[in-house]
Amino acid sequence: MAPPALEQRPRYDLVVVGAGPAGATAAAVAARGGLRVALLEKQPLPRHKPCGGGMPVPVQRELLDLAPEALVDTRVRYMRHSWCFGRAVEAPIDPPGTPPEQSRGLLMVQRPRFDHALVCQAQAAGVELLEGHAFAGLERAAGGVTLQVRRRAVAGQEAAALTLLADAVIGADGAAGGVAAAVGLRRSPRIALALELEVPHRWDPADPLLRTDLLHLEYGALRRGYAWVFPKADHLNIGAGLFYGRQRDLRRDPSARARIMAAIGAYAAALGVAPERLRGLRGHGHPLPIWDGPEPLHSADGRVLLVGDAAGLINPLFGDGLFHAIRSGRLAAEALLAGQPCSHTARVHGLLADDFEAARRLGRLFYGLSGLTYRYGIAQPRATPLAVRLLGGELNFRGLGRRSLRRIASGLLGEVVGIGKGT
Repeated sequence: MAPPALEQRPRYDLVVVGAGPAGATAAAVAARGGLRVALLEKQPLPRHKPCGGGMPVPVQRELLDLAPEALVDTRVRYMRHSWCFGRAVEAPIDPPGTPPEQSRGLLMVQRPRFDHALVCQAQAAGVELLEGHAFAGLERAAGGVTLQVRRRAVAGQEAAALTLLADAVIGADGAAGGVAAAVGLRRSPRIALALELEVPHRWDPADPLLRTDLLHLEYGALRRGYAWVFPKADHLNIGAGLFYGRQRDLRRDPSARARIMAAIGAYAAALGVAPERLRGLRGHGHPLPIWDGPEPLHSADGRVLLVGDAAGLINPLFGDGLFHAIRSGRLAAEALLAGQPCSHTARVHGLLADDFEAARRLGRLFYGLSGLTYRYGIAQPRATPLAVRLLGGELNFRGLGRRSLRRIASGLLGEVVGIGKGT
């Protein structure tokens, strides 16, 4: 078989590898600033993307002129928390008396449609989309970056090996992407693991548990993790994530997948979803590169910058990353437009590091003492509105760990005193 043809494209100011929210945002912002940008995506678009697809309302500030309402499946206004499928607490996201214009809620989107809309927005800004193009390697030199790219065979085009030349590269290729490895960044990431099922569902207005405005979270079914049910327009996203274990990369834990799937099945059954509805469904897995402390997010020469999951920007308490990915994409583009690519790490750390460090300390407490934190934290009336404000960046995590410890200690003391009095 003859080797694939070798093609060469014109030189770009920026090549973005990965057309998820981080990459599409970075490409759009850079192109609007006057840069010549190519956006690489190895899959044809739109493509499936494992993700719960929940976003806090403040994400709208980061979406340029994209109206999220056109892409929102459902808007969640209540959360139902449970511990080992019992002790359930349903709470509104908005505190009582919140004016409608100040309502937060959570926006539920389907990632294939949402990501594709962001890519279309980037194309409208002048970005050249190269879909079906896989990153294969790069070389840096004083004059720029040479990227090796493999193009898959598609209708009207044969498979080909391409060389792209660029002044800078943004790696937005996720936890398993190759850009970071190619420049020696993020050598030993901490990887959590999540799995999800998309269960076709027809909404019944008489069902008190499965509603389009209600999100479910279960904390006792999976040790050092949690499970969820997110409502979408035509299906239930039922999933679970394992966040801490004996190995830094939980993909290497031979029992992790089975434990996660068992939690998903048990949670579905507890909410009245018959087991036969899950049979034959594919479990979509996604690694979660959780924040594990500050580290360089750009190469020493400033030619290569990392964003989103490729930069390890998953909150170590909640496991969310969509909002942070979009923000980091913007920050990377702004650093390049300012002619200060080596400021990228400081820009990201300035926005997220202190908060993520506090969330990491709180995560150790939560996942180590999840029963106590559920009883004296999550199940309390103020917890749900507080969590949503944390998700949206309206509050920070600093100080929450100390307050949580005091609340747990106070609750335990009350129980001990009650037992001593024979109550």
